[in-house]
Amino acid sequence: MLKSPFKFPIYFVSFLLIAIFGFCWIIYNVNPLKIVKYLGAQVASGVGLSVKVPENPINTWAKQLKEKELNLKEREELLAKREAQSRVIYILILSLITILFFLIFFNFYLDFRARHKYRKA
Repeated sequence: MLKSPFKFPIYFVSFLLIAIFGFCWIIYNVNPLKIVKYLGAQVASGVGLSVKVPENPINTWAKQLKEKELNLKEREELLAKREAQSRVIYILILSLITILFFLIFFNFYLDFRARHKYRKA
């Protein structure tokens, strides 16, 4: 059977990691999982990729199209607000017309009653 030359360093590194995590847990009251997450986030934040496509007519058209879509969405929202306000005004006008119609009808009724009383008297 072949002996691995890496047995001692693997044991040493694993013992060292356990000792460090245990020390952090005892002294700083920090969970080893939090340490691993923090280290992973640090490594991930260092890795990045940036790509820029040179401007051409196609991607400028796409950008203009997105701007127009945003503009249309804003206009739709404004139109919806105006529509809601006009609906409230429409209901108010209808209620006022209904009240006026009722008052006119009530006036005719009172006039009819008054004429009917004067004819009898």
